[in-house]
Parts: sequence; C-alpha cells; structure tokens
Amino acid sequence: MNNILSEVEELKELIINSEEYKEYKKYNDLLESNKEVKELVHKYTSLQKEIVLLEYNNKDISDKEKELDLLYSKLTNIDIYNKYLISSKELNNLITNIQNKFQEFFDSLVC
Repeated sequence: MNNILSEVEELKELIINSEEYKEYKKYNDLLESNKEVKELVHKYTSLQKEIVLLEYNNKDISDKEKELDLLYSKLTNIDIYNKYLISSKELNNLITNIQNKFQEFFDSLVC
C-alpha cells in the first residue's frame, strides 16, 4: 500500500514538473499580477453569474449578453489572457487524460 501511495505522490510531482503545468502556472501568475486584466476577468465572471441568475428568474439578459461580449472581446485582445486560456486547456487535457486512464483501469477491475 505504501508503495502505491508513493507512486501517487510521484505522479503528482510529474504533473507539477510537466510543461503543461509550468506554462499554466507562468500565465496564471502573470494574470494575477496584472491588475487591469485581473479586474476584467473578475468583471467577466461576475457578469456570467449575473446572467445565469437573470435567466433563472426569466429576466431579459440581452443587454448583459452584449456587455459580456464586449468584455470577452477586450479579454481576447490581451495576449497574456489568450496564453493563459491555451495553457489552462492544455493542463486540463493532461489531467483529463490521466483521470480517464485511471477510470478505464478501475472499470476493468469491477467487470
């Protein structure tokens, strides 16, 4: 059992040392240190939540959607943000692939 747990720890280290994680961390840190971009991201996510709430309450969201589109356009014109999105997607793909491999293995155990 200890051997298996140590292998899991090794996998965690491999992920942390992967290029996917390093790129993600780099651009995440750059976003966090850029007040202007961080504020735009916060506004964007807050507006998304607001739209969901409005939809839930059957309210008109057209103006909010326009505002959201405008914010998205601003964000996608920022190089750091685009690189963050790409790196985030690549890291997510890596993690999803690992999860899928484990799930396939666990499924094979019960069949």
